[in-house]
Amino acid sequence: MRFGRDKRWLQSELSQDLALTAVVVLSYLLGRCLRLEMHREWIQLVMLAVSVPLCLYLILDLILQKRPAGEHICVILFLGFLFRIGYMMYTPCDVRSHDLLDIDREGMGHAGYLLRLLETGKLPETNYVQLYQQPFYYMTAALFSKGINGLLGCSDPFWLVDAAKTVSCAASCISLVCCRRMCRECGVGVHGQEAALMLASFLPSCYLTGGRVTPDALAAMLMAEALLYTLRWQKKSDWRNTVILAVIYGCGVMTKISCGVVALITAMAFLVTLIRNIRKGTEAAILCKLAAFGVISLPLGLWYGIRNYLKFRQPLMYVLMLPESHPIYTGDHSLLQRLAGFDVASLLRSPYVSVSEDYNMHVYALKSALFGEVTYSVPSWIPLLLLLCGGILSGWTVAACIWQIRKNRKDRTGNFLLLSGILFYCSMMWFYTQYPFACSMDFRYMTFLLLPLGGLLGKYVEGVKKHRMWIFAALAGYMAGSCLQYCLI
Repeated sequence: MRFGRDKRWLQSELSQDLALTAVVVLSYLLGRCLRLEMHREWIQLVMLAVSVPLCLYLILDLILQKRPAGEHICVILFLGFLFRIGYMMYTPCDVRSHDLLDIDREGMGHAGYLLRLLETGKLPETNYVQLYQQPFYYMTAALFSKGINGLLGCSDPFWLVDAAKTVSCAASCISLVCCRRMCRECGVGVHGQEAALMLASFLPSCYLTGGRVTPDALAAMLMAEALLYTLRWQKKSDWRNTVILAVIYGCGVMTKISCGVVALITAMAFLVTLIRNIRKGTEAAILCKLAAFGVISLPLGLWYGIRNYLKFRQPLMYVLMLPESHPIYTGDHSLLQRLAGFDVASLLRSPYVSVSEDYNMHVYALKSALFGEVTYSVPSWIPLLLLLCGGILSGWTVAACIWQIRKNRKDRTGNFLLLSGILFYCSMMWFYTQYPFACSMDFRYMTFLLLPLGGLLGKYVEGVKKHRMWIFAALAGYMAGSCLQYCLI
């Protein structure tokens, strides 16, 4: 009977994810049919008309607290979906893009990789520039693009590439839902869930990655799902959770090798569970599950890396290295300057990233989380409001981590979130030491952090009630700045 309930629960989650994906695809199809790419201001006007009254409702209700806790969660999620889908619809694939390069089958960027798959049905025969990347995103995007453009009767290379945004946008939306699932799994109360979801829903980096033809949003989603199912596996080490977790990891590493960082947390969970079962004398069952996990996940995740090693002698952890003469090289600054402290001068100079001047990872991550690596023609007070509130929330998130260590360390799920966040951020710091270029600090590679850090902020909101209103005030300013900024660009 219990398995039946669990099965229905899983089907419910799967149906939610499929429904979200369908909404993204249908929205994109509607935009193409109505030629809304020629009238992006119409999309932004709808976003403003819907978001302004809902944001005012949220702000007033959170301040006055007239309604029961938790009634705002659906509104917060809806707005998060609205801005992800709206941004995807009004932003062409070649605007604010990264490494798209020539939209041609012979191109060496993400567009060329995708068009090779679409037009020849074959993987790249070289590993130059971006063609070394793992293939799962491109295979999935090719399927979506083929279906969408087949319905529209279009074979133009630009639109074949542009339709791949739907995979990124759907992944960004599912990551947001995953944030709520993780909060519930960790026992975060409804006020804490509201705080965590506001942080995740209105993070501009999620809009940006959700509107690009890159593997970043899909990789973040799969890492989030891997962390969620690691926690579920630790609570209930059955075959269902084992197989699901193995498939998630296989697809994750087949999307980006960096997804393997989360495997360190999973390995610790496996080890703790194995030791517990050894003490009970039931280790045989766990060992069988761990063996099955390896049999499923390792071939699925590593086959392409092995293929590239055999064809090109490409190392498994290979990342394209830029020359030191490149203008975004930061290795001429010391490790202390790059990784320690906060570059206040950079914050005062501009709210936007300067890829040729900024070198401090913490400041760069904050700025790129809010604005990406570009500047916008909007009234100056909007990015300043967003940066101020984003900086305050970063401070509260650090405070939540310290509170977890000092006051809440008996909470195992809180410790799980803290360890996951610290380990992932440290891995990004290590990556930056190995690849000292400005792009290595971009928050587009770190959006997974919303899951553990959002959960910790939610626990802090529940545990330290005297600070709750201050946190929600910062979240309200952050929400307002994010909505205005990305309705006006």
